[in-house]
Amino acid sequence: MSYITKSIALIVFLWSFSISAQKSNKKDFVILKREDWNAKKAVMEMKLHKPQFITIHHTGMPQKPELSIEKKLQALQNFSQKNSPMANGSIKKAWADVPYHFYIATNGKIAEGRNINFQGDSNTNYNLEGHVLIVVEGDFNKEKVLPQQWESLKELIAFISSEYDISPKTISGHRDQAETSCPGNNLYQKLSELK
Repeated sequence: MSYITKSIALIVFLWSFSISAQKSNKKDFVILKREDWNAKKAVMEMKLHKPQFITIHHTGMPQKPELSIEKKLQALQNFSQKNSPMANGSIKKAWADVPYHFYIATNGKIAEGRNINFQGDSNTNYNLEGHVLIVVEGDFNKEKVLPQQWESLKELIAFISSEYDISPKTISGHRDQAETSCPGNNLYQKLSELK
């Protein structure tokens, strides 16, 4: 074997080793599908839209790491699909489905909520047309965003940006769209790092 052939073989070997190492070190990106958390069908017609923006929310409730993401999504769907009392005493009218397109739990797991091709819902007054709604579990006026939630949010935004050709520059907090403190100060102040 000539010197050049040996050199090429060594370069190819090192390059393939480097690629396989990168693949094995990368965390698997998984989105729990609706059927995996036993989602019910929408209870009314939903409006189609073209995803163009990314809007970040928080649940506004204390984090509950003891509950599985499946139970959290089932409870959110039950609340969403009927007239439900709000914390301020008002009654929220029933929505067709969960209001958000994606949910990020305390352990960093991500679940699919409403089909991304349908406009979401909100208790606040803003035009939801084109907004991909991501909710991160917690009350970020009182709690900190957990490291695993932050990493999942970054990965999810990269996925959405690539899959739907949406610039990360479109990222906003719910408070940028409506009169609300959502997604809480502790999450809102980090959003510029995502753009």
